[in-house]
Amino acid sequence: VKPVQMAEVKDLISLIDFRGLECLNEESGHPVSHAIQEPMSLDDNVFLASDCDQQLLINIRFQQTVKLHSISVKALSPENAPKSLKLFINPINIGFDEAEAQGGAQTVDLSPEQVLEGAVVPLKFVKFQSVNTLAIFVGGNYGDSDKTIIHSLRFYGCPRDGCDMKDWEKVKKSG
Repeated sequence: VKPVQMAEVKDLISLIDFRGLECLNEESGHPVSHAIQEPMSLDDNVFLASDCDQQLLINIRFQQTVKLHSISVKALSPENAPKSLKLFINPINIGFDEAEAQGGAQTVDLSPEQVLEGAVVPLKFVKFQSVNTLAIFVGGNYGDSDKTIIHSLRFYGCPRDGCDMKDWEKVKKSG
């Protein structure tokens, strides 16, 4: 019997369904696609910004079920950088009230240094084995200003069908 070839842990940008990408409270000139799509996320003048207050609710749909290993958030200004991300797996019609009240699958606390570097932050892998959609709630930022700004938002993992944890070390070292 031949061993099954496992998929590599990688940037999941190619598996994001951009038609299902949305962000509540995004500024019209700075939508969520600016933080996710290449090469836009490489331009410091192109970013996701909140509109009315510092909260954002980002909804991402994947083209297929994925295992999510880690996330990376980059912001050039620590005052406007998100303090934490509350992640919800496969939510149905989640709004700001639900996102604030519910616990989520994991809350990722970010340091200003992690956000400035765009450091890869590991997730609780066992909780993220079967992700079709992901909601990310940003409740506040470091400067308590009305604008939260994200220059780059990256997701790392692999398709659910074939994922080798040995490849996680490659992502960890490159991030």
